[in-house]
Amino acid sequence: MASTFPADEAKLVSIFMQTLLYGVFCPLFFATIIVLRRKVAAQSGMSKVMMGTAITMFILATMHIGVNFTRIIKAFIIFKNEPGGPAAYFNELSNFTNIFGSTIYVAQTLLGDGFVLYRCAVVCGRKYWIVAFPGLLLMGSTVTGIGILYSFAKVAQDAEIFLPELGHWIVSFFTLTLATNLICTGLVAARVWKINKMSERVGTANLMPVLLVIVESGAIYSATLLTLLFTYVADSWAQYLLLDAVSPIVGITFSLVILRLSLGLTAPDGVTRTFHDLHTHNYGVGSSLWAPPSVAGKGDSDIQLSAPSKTPSGRRPTETQVSEDDAVSNV
Repeated sequence: MASTFPADEAKLVSIFMQTLLYGVFCPLFFATIIVLRRKVAAQSGMSKVMMGTAITMFILATMHIGVNFTRIIKAFIIFKNEPGGPAAYFNELSNFTNIFGSTIYVAQTLLGDGFVLYRCAVVCGRKYWIVAFPGLLLMGSTVTGIGILYSFAKVAQDAEIFLPELGHWIVSFFTLTLATNLICTGLVAARVWKINKMSERVGTANLMPVLLVIVESGAIYSATLLTLLFTYVADSWAQYLLLDAVSPIVGITFSLVILRLSLGLTAPDGVTRTFHDLHTHNYGVGSSLWAPPSVAGKGDSDIQLSAPSKTPSGRRPTETQVSEDDAVSNV
């Protein structure tokens, strides 16, 4: 595979794909910032976290594509007549531009995984024991990411990236970050599904569109990681295509979730949704999927509580009014 699709050709195709994806990410990023500014102005703590995350993701994605263009120029113009040509330059793992670009990639991946973990913790009512295992996986990803960078700095100049001593770190990193995303996405989806099933009993809002957004965003990123893992294990230079695509894809999936929820693109009904307090019906779950923190008085969302009329069971549940802007605060 490596001989039929050499490193220099793979890198050219990868920078083309990354540029296209970066072009998709840019308008989504600016639209996300516009949406989040309203929430930050309303002193929504969760939105401040998302604002900082979005800006950092955009900076890292921009830096990564800049490093890749620098490597293209050096390989095909400055060092084109060196022994081995452009392919030899791309295979030089200890080169500063390769280590710097890999550092940006690791940072972008860990940032995305960290936010997925944080979102999962918030949606699960800040019950941190639920996210303890994916938290350990994130720590493992951090260690293996550092191991990759250290190995690149110490490896022989003409060593290929498919060496076993490098492969242990790289495969572990891909596997851990894939597992983190699958588990966190599964936990959030399960929480939404559970709330939806219980809310159906009292005739409140349908959360299936929200569930689909969560699953779709997780599936896009997870499918990219899985394909990247397969191409690397197969010793294929096609892994460059997926590797360089990950950076903008992380930002794209992050922005799409925010925009689709905040702009009401997933809402089958009006601007405001109603969730009855499920405690009243002895379901053992908090009053809202979105905001255990704000109910506790921490101000992370704009949730308003009121007492509506009696339910069919004759009780007076607490009703939580959640606007489309509020929904995005915790998902």
